[in-house]
Amino acid sequence: MHCGIDYGTSNSSLGIVKDGKVVQAELERNSVYLPSAIYRAFPEHELNDDIASRSIRQQLGSAQGLLYGSEAIEAYVRHPGDGLFMKSPKVFLGSDLSKDQMDFFQIVIAKMMTHILERAREFYGQELRQAVIGRPIRYHGIRGEEGDKQALAIMEHAAAGAGLEEVVFMYEPLAAALDYEQCLDRDEVLLVVDVGGGTTDCSVVKVGPSYRDKRERSDDLLAYSGNRIGGVDLDINLGWHTIMPLFGRGTDELHNKAFDAITVNSIPSQQAFYSRFEMPVHAQADTVRERLYRVWLDKLSSHLVRSAELAKIELSRRTSHVLELGYVEDGLEVHVSREDFRQAIARSAEKIRQVIDDARQASASRPDKIYLTGGSAVSPVIQQVIREVVGDAVPFVSGNMHGSVACGLSVFANRHFA
Repeated sequence: MHCGIDYGTSNSSLGIVKDGKVVQAELERNSVYLPSAIYRAFPEHELNDDIASRSIRQQLGSAQGLLYGSEAIEAYVRHPGDGLFMKSPKVFLGSDLSKDQMDFFQIVIAKMMTHILERAREFYGQELRQAVIGRPIRYHGIRGEEGDKQALAIMEHAAAGAGLEEVVFMYEPLAAALDYEQCLDRDEVLLVVDVGGGTTDCSVVKVGPSYRDKRERSDDLLAYSGNRIGGVDLDINLGWHTIMPLFGRGTDELHNKAFDAITVNSIPSQQAFYSRFEMPVHAQADTVRERLYRVWLDKLSSHLVRSAELAKIELSRRTSHVLELGYVEDGLEVHVSREDFRQAIARSAEKIRQVIDDARQASASRPDKIYLTGGSAVSPVIQQVIREVVGDAVPFVSGNMHGSVACGLSVFANRHFA
């Protein structure tokens, strides 16, 4: 049996076509989406060891007793310093990785994909051996095409390790367009804007009844552009702008340390932050240093970014939000507004504008509609960024913001492997 797999930066999902309709598998209780997170609690006999001196792969151990998704996040929140936690491993795949780091990510992603496939097989009651897997136009990182090749190699090894016998990769914004296409009764040119967790991708695609049954769709992709800016970057931007002034941003001593603390999508930054932390020997540390020390001691960087992510989500629904940081210090909180978010992501927003403009300029066809997908595309701030490029004349349309890629991949898998 074949399936479509959206191994996402924020969430992952899987679907098959059954009786002409996409059916997504339930990957955790009452949800077809599994947060892309993994946690391994250190056994009691390891807690007294010098965990920090071990490589990440050594900390993973024999990979027994792993937790995934919401369970992993909840375990990390309860016991942040007592285990290995990783969220959004996809965001690192295009980075400059050592051999040991590449091996580690292959193992982690293989474990996560194995878990996803096991849950899906239980849900459908049948084996899954072939898959179309989504990929961004550009993987996050600074290595360009070499980084993309590295990321795809890691994903191929991980998929094989998870038991998949045949894998095909497909651009995620094209997959989202195929999902939207299922409801059309006439042909359209679609501008797909996919603001995902790790990247922003934009495509101009021909969709509609004339193209729906084609097995090969590359000719229908009129233009595409991508950038390594995504929802995780926006979360970090918001955290840096609103949270980190409470932890030393703007001070002479702690500014760089605070930056490394919040930059969870950079392996060098996280290694620099967690290498050591100096506290006064003969004096009382000030409040700001105490807070940052607590982040270092309890490994709370991901927790801070998670708080920023939840604030971003809330600011899509309302104009202000109280961001609570009681897990660092009792009663600590910060008020954030939609305007704070707009200011925080100003530089990232400019890169998103450029992606959209590049795709439009590369296509001779004017889009009939703008199709929004990806979790961060829900934000009114992001939608305004898109409007600044495209104008108000072309209407927005959207479907399943989180599931359109998985559904489109499933549709294509049904044709490709038929």
